[in-house]
Amino acid sequence: MIPQAGPEGKRGKGVSRGLLAIFSRMRYAFCIPSIRSSARGAPVRTVLPLLMLLLLPCSPVFGHGKGAGKAIIALDEKLGQVIPAGIILRDEDGKTLDLSTLLDRPLIVAPVYLHCSHECPMLLNGLADALGKLQVVRPERDFRIVTLSFDETETPAIAREKKPNYLAAIRAPFPPEAWRFLTGDSANIRKFTDAVGFRFQRDGEDFSHPLALIVLAPGGKVVRYLTGTTFLPFQVTMAVTEAAEGKVGSPAGRVLNYCFSYDPSREGYSFNILKVVGTVIVLTLVSFFIYLMATSKRKSGI
Repeated sequence: MIPQAGPEGKRGKGVSRGLLAIFSRMRYAFCIPSIRSSARGAPVRTVLPLLMLLLLPCSPVFGHGKGAGKAIIALDEKLGQVIPAGIILRDEDGKTLDLSTLLDRPLIVAPVYLHCSHECPMLLNGLADALGKLQVVRPERDFRIVTLSFDETETPAIAREKKPNYLAAIRAPFPPEAWRFLTGDSANIRKFTDAVGFRFQRDGEDFSHPLALIVLAPGGKVVRYLTGTTFLPFQVTMAVTEAAEGKVGSPAGRVLNYCFSYDPSREGYSFNILKVVGTVIVLTLVSFFIYLMATSKRKSGI
């Protein structure tokens, strides 16, 4: 005769199936792939790893490419570190400059390769869109921007060709000297990218790389990373304001990234209530799970 499950066993199986059902409904909001129980009526304790996965937001660092490994393509945040002196680059007019000459005020650096036709233009257009909506901070007076090509074969000619397109994308008056497009040789490019933890790899004519803006305080201290391809105006404002004070990235910026999502239909950002409410529900379920396990152990005398 097969032993029948007691009240505790039935309750455990019911909770397990219920949590798995909730997980399957909510996983899309958290970019978690489908996960199925390997055994029907799995015990409650098997649900805990699923709940912990739900608490992990989607990775904000995107990249593109064909054959690069994860160990090579990465964004290793080096907050608080100072970039080395003597990074010599060329601007869009072919003039040589030391990057340190731009670091008398906050500097936002966008590492891209200029002949990219995929995510790099999305990142630069996303930045341009945010720049056109700034109200508190002003370019050149309060901060500067640098688009740095990490393709050592690109020249000032392509930088000069691309710059007007992104200035036009701002859709607001913007001093051209506040947004520089720089190229350089491999040694100087690597000196910068290694200092900020930006790891990339060539894939034929293209590259695999993270997508991020690096915010430097006056003097060259790394204070913030803004990842992805779209940016809130107040993200940029907060980054510039805190960089001017030398503050290393606050948790508030990550909270804003998590709670707001880009809405293409509105062409703007909206509060992601599904993600936030989902997180609250999951935390509540985790608390209930812990309570359930604790009471079950007390009743069984463990």
